[in-house]
Amino acid sequence: MMGGLNLEMGSNVIYTKNLTKKYGKKCAVNSISMEIKKGDIYGLIGRNGAGKTSFMRLLLGMTKVTDGSIELLGGTDLENARLKTGSIIETPAFYENMSAYKNMMYRSKLLGMSKAHDKIDELLKLVELYDVKNQKVDDYSLGMRQKLGIATALLNDPELLILDEPINGLDPVAIAEVRKILKKVNKEQGVTILISSHILGEMQKLATRYGFIVNGELVSEISEEEIEAKNIDLESYSLKMMGVSEDE
Repeated sequence: MMGGLNLEMGSNVIYTKNLTKKYGKKCAVNSISMEIKKGDIYGLIGRNGAGKTSFMRLLLGMTKVTDGSIELLGGTDLENARLKTGSIIETPAFYENMSAYKNMMYRSKLLGMSKAHDKIDELLKLVELYDVKNQKVDDYSLGMRQKLGIATALLNDPELLILDEPINGLDPVAIAEVRKILKKVNKEQGVTILISSHILGEMQKLATRYGFIVNGELVSEISEEEIEAKNIDLESYSLKMMGVSEDE
């Protein structure tokens, strides 16, 4: 087991220093330095194209870093740390003509898991899809697909979940169901979560800390405690951080 796993509360799960990603002259992620502690649900807020997805892709090794550094799960052994990281970037991809159960079984084999049956059933119960586990994914609603994506992301017992817009396009009932799942995973299993969303009101029901990205830069961070202590209106604060007038 790599050093840095099984971290204590308060330890860094994500640490970046001057993390930068450029595409030609365009700077998608501009010198972001960020610390996310074990147990956080960190809400990443920004407009479309602000750099949220690009930042997450760097953390996951999906794109190459231009400059700066990343530590995950307390260390620089990123390959092993990513084996203990679950993620949903954009829309989860599944084999449409296969059942949810078979999709998860296929994924478990890719992860090198043996005897994954009980684990899959446990996760499908967690996301309330157990009763429809043999139904083809093609027949699933968007909310059901997102829940299946979360279950799949939890297959490897991650210490960290990185979720890019997991509630985008969902109806209020499905959003509430996803929120309940994420809170349970965070509280009961100690999974740290980095999540982006455009739905600020929902983020306020879920996140313990917030970061605001504008044009690839992390312009501000604030905690749930600071919001409550200073009686801050998160919507007004968010608009201010993103340079938007409330009259717009």
